[in-house]
Amino acid sequence: MHESDHDPSKQESETLFNPGKAQWLQEKGSKALDNDQQALLLAMAQLEAKLGRDLTAEEATALESLSAHMDGFDPQQIADAVQQMINAPADPKRKTAWPELKRHK
Repeated sequence: MHESDHDPSKQESETLFNPGKAQWLQEKGSKALDNDQQALLLAMAQLEAKLGRDLTAEEATALESLSAHMDGFDPQQIADAVQQMINAPADPKRKTAWPELKRHK
């Protein structure tokens, strides 16, 4: 990741979603995306907001619409799990070689 990827001035000038995607998400997202995908999308949107990105009214409405369809899923749990993985110390006993990772694809 480049330092410019988190440039606040760049974030202010760009929308969170590609053109038309917020409307698609509001109209069809709850049917087109499974619950895990919806939770991940909401967690990523929350992360963007924490990093200082302002959501457009259309984006906020789409995310609210999506979260209203989710029962029992908490996007904050995903964000917390990612934070835990990032901050947890490496396990020195765990040795995984590149060929092993490729085999599990």
